[in-house]
Amino acid sequence: MKKRILSALLAAAMIATAFAGCNNSQGSTSGNDNSGGEAGGTVEIEFLQQKREATDTFDALIKDFQDANPNIKVTQNTVPDAGTVLMTRASSGKMPDVLTHWPSDSAYIQFAKAGKLKDLTDNACMDNVIERYKEEIAIDGKYYIIPISLNFMGVFYDVDKFEEAGYKVPTTWDEMIKLAEDIKSKGEVPFVFPDKDSWTISQCWDNIGGKDRGGMGDFYAGLKDGSTTYQDDAIAVDSMEKMLQLRDYSQGDTLSLGYDQAINDFATGTGYMFVQGIWALPSIESANPDKNVAMFPMPNEKGDMKQPVGVDMAICAGANTTGEKAEAVDKFLQYLASPEAAQKYSDLDHSPSCIDGVEAKIPQAQAVLDLIETSSVLDVSAPPAGFEETKRSKLQQVFIDKDVNAFLTTMTEDFLAAYEAEKSNEG
Repeated sequence: MKKRILSALLAAAMIATAFAGCNNSQGSTSGNDNSGGEAGGTVEIEFLQQKREATDTFDALIKDFQDANPNIKVTQNTVPDAGTVLMTRASSGKMPDVLTHWPSDSAYIQFAKAGKLKDLTDNACMDNVIERYKEEIAIDGKYYIIPISLNFMGVFYDVDKFEEAGYKVPTTWDEMIKLAEDIKSKGEVPFVFPDKDSWTISQCWDNIGGKDRGGMGDFYAGLKDGSTTYQDDAIAVDSMEKMLQLRDYSQGDTLSLGYDQAINDFATGTGYMFVQGIWALPSIESANPDKNVAMFPMPNEKGDMKQPVGVDMAICAGANTTGEKAEAVDKFLQYLASPEAAQKYSDLDHSPSCIDGVEAKIPQAQAVLDLIETSSVLDVSAPPAGFEETKRSKLQQVFIDKDVNAFLTTMTEDFLAAYEAEKSNEG
């Protein structure tokens, strides 16, 4: 899903460098010669893949593609800090042949506007994309990304632990806190939180607030025009206070536990609940194939939750890949956007699809899927460039000093600073 941690200064510096003179980029956009194939007529294309949970899934898809296209070799490249790598490569004119990104990510939007990504508007790879998702990912009426799958957040829970204790799935916030109190009173762990990785904190905040707010677009617009602030917004305040409240029912010392270890801990028996996105399900199953796990929607006060849904897996192509490589890239894109490949991706990734004709089969998250049917809000709104990274760099501190108003005031200042910087760069 979405998961890179960059400092605000580094992000700003790289963005400025990456797009200086971007309309005059020349030459190869990958580390390989764009014009031809290797010995024996094989064409190799690089696929920089940013969602680490999907590595094995794409290995399976790539194998199927290469079996049908033996003259094309697809090299999946997964690297730490992929966002940093992409910024560096954008600045040097060496974008990957194919890459994953997110439509709501400010870096993706800047890549598209700067001509770093291939225009896919009239490409056959868009033919199977469900129309309403096309509308959401358009930039100035054009498409630079293929939405493949959707994601959503909720609360994973240990079904066996719940049944053994006689617990029911909570449908309101107070019910969930009462449940956590009871678990804690028995000396057990209600929630596992991986706060060492600050992106998980950011997403937990979105998970809580999104049940009342839905999408972030109107809120971002209000921040930009000065009609609201973080510290004056009731949902922002309430959701941050709830974030602090939940840590009272954690494993303790949440800032020392990382995402990967948290998944392993939850999968092997620590805790009753784990607040995360559906993208974590394959990793939980990998850590413990026998884990009896399910997901319920993050509740709110009244039980009248909205269910934000985002585009999770989406595919782009470098703008300057040419010749036989460009033809190979088109074949690969069209394959990934085919109902056959998208169905396999959905089955392995446990995610709803943006491709027509694909049926999502996620029994572990049926309660959330039911809510999506009635109350989903597709949200691909993006904050100003650099803001998300700045927010993540400061989120952990609020768990230490517990000063919600000070933190939210800083968020308003940082958002407006990023917005002004973005406007200046566009000008």
